[in-house]
Amino acid sequence: MQTGKITALYARFSFDDGIDTESGSIEHQKALLKNYAESNGFTNLSYYADDGYTGTNFNRPDFQRMMDDIKNGFVETVIVKDMSRLGRNYLMVGQYVEIDFPKYHVRFIAISDNVDSAKGMNELLPINNLMNEWYSRDISKKIRSMMRQKGNSGQHITSKLPYGYYNTLENKQEWLIDKEAAEVVREIFELYVYHAMGTKQIAMQLQAEKRVGVEYHKKIRKGIAVTAENIYSWCSATVVSILKRQEYVGDTVNFRTERTSYKNKTVIYNGSDKIKIFPNTHPAIISRELFQMAQNKREKTIRHPSRPHKYLFGDYLYCMDCHARMHGRQCGTKRENALYCYECATYRKSKGCYFHGVPEKYLEDEVLKAIQRIISKAKSDPDEFHRIMQNHLEKKSDDSRAVVSADLEKAQLRIAEIDKYIQGLFEAKVRGEIDGALFASLKKTYDEEKEQLNALVAELIGKLHEKNESANKVKLLMQAIKKYDAVTELTPQILADFIEHIEVGKCQNTSKKLPFSKRDNAISVFFRGIGIF
Repeated sequence: MQTGKITALYARFSFDDGIDTESGSIEHQKALLKNYAESNGFTNLSYYADDGYTGTNFNRPDFQRMMDDIKNGFVETVIVKDMSRLGRNYLMVGQYVEIDFPKYHVRFIAISDNVDSAKGMNELLPINNLMNEWYSRDISKKIRSMMRQKGNSGQHITSKLPYGYYNTLENKQEWLIDKEAAEVVREIFELYVYHAMGTKQIAMQLQAEKRVGVEYHKKIRKGIAVTAENIYSWCSATVVSILKRQEYVGDTVNFRTERTSYKNKTVIYNGSDKIKIFPNTHPAIISRELFQMAQNKREKTIRHPSRPHKYLFGDYLYCMDCHARMHGRQCGTKRENALYCYECATYRKSKGCYFHGVPEKYLEDEVLKAIQRIISKAKSDPDEFHRIMQNHLEKKSDDSRAVVSADLEKAQLRIAEIDKYIQGLFEAKVRGEIDGALFASLKKTYDEEKEQLNALVAELIGKLHEKNESANKVKLLMQAIKKYDAVTELTPQILADFIEHIEVGKCQNTSKKLPFSKRDNAISVFFRGIGIF
């Protein structure tokens, strides 16, 4: 008997369900539910529909709206096409059908499964729910397997293209450059590398230039009308995410993230050992050189002072004794006679170390001389300079790389052997050839060895990565030397091209009467990839 309360007709559709699109569509479900409700005398019908939501996720907008109405006492009956439309999680479906709905005196009907709580629950209902969950798990396995296969073959598997690219419905594997967005990407990298700007400063400049924000730009490309007031809004996090994307040099980067299971939607960020990179798969927006320079700068965890003076060496300076960063500050109170300098962070916080304060002007002179020396050597005796660089590459890369690669292969083979031995032990235990105590003892020994080998593999992979980076940095240094005929003054771009970092030591003149502006600290300039020249 109807009481004037709502009869909730709930429909859900997802392509993950693997059902026929037409027969399983929201419209088809609504028609079926309406026909059943009217044929059986149900009135005051109200539709709740979630289109494109998987059955393992119960945080669906209309499902939650329906549950709110149930808890508020507005709903008398819930009707669905079948149990899988309610959901595909065995425990959660049981919670709603056997506990929550009865708690609020709600009648539940699943038409195709012949379930009606008013007539008593079918004893096979829990088994049907379990079968629905297994179906969802099987679909998830097939999708994961397909994605793994595509990812390992070098195809794009991300559904969200990086800002600066777009694709077409005809060929989603072909990434095309979005000229307007690509211009912004290039500007971000150049401001970061060549103009010594921090991510917050870059975001503020993009906002001042009225560059449309990332998400709003994507909506506009799709033809969606945008009327938001913050259409030109940018933030530091967005700039950082762009600076990290290797896809901008034309590479496909797969398996950057994963989910632990089809039930748990939490995203896990993989380490470099699981990520797979396929070079030159689509048009590049920036050069590899510019991208590598940005990554080198990001690794330094730079602090950009929000002061009018631009501290030229803020990204490069370290104390020679305690290796802490050195930060810029103004010496003196009168701006017209201000002297800019750098101080050791450890000393400045009164936590030890020596006073390594160094004038910025003195640093400029010393670093400029060092850069001029390396350019002069390369131009005056190119054969000798090339030989020095080649020797450096061979010393840091070829010989030691072969040893590290051999050690890595050996460790990986041993891990594979251990896995086979453990499998053999398990089978022997099942056959009764060894008892549980011996199995546990032997397995513990193998597990300990495998743990040590896994740590060694991670260390060796890291070493190979460092050697590859070192070789790339030397090549970039050679390109920088070719780019400049002469350097007469320092700029952020010149520093980014040549310098890895700079170390500042104690003042060499020990006179106590020496003015601060005349300090002559020990300076060590480390060039990219080769260190001190």
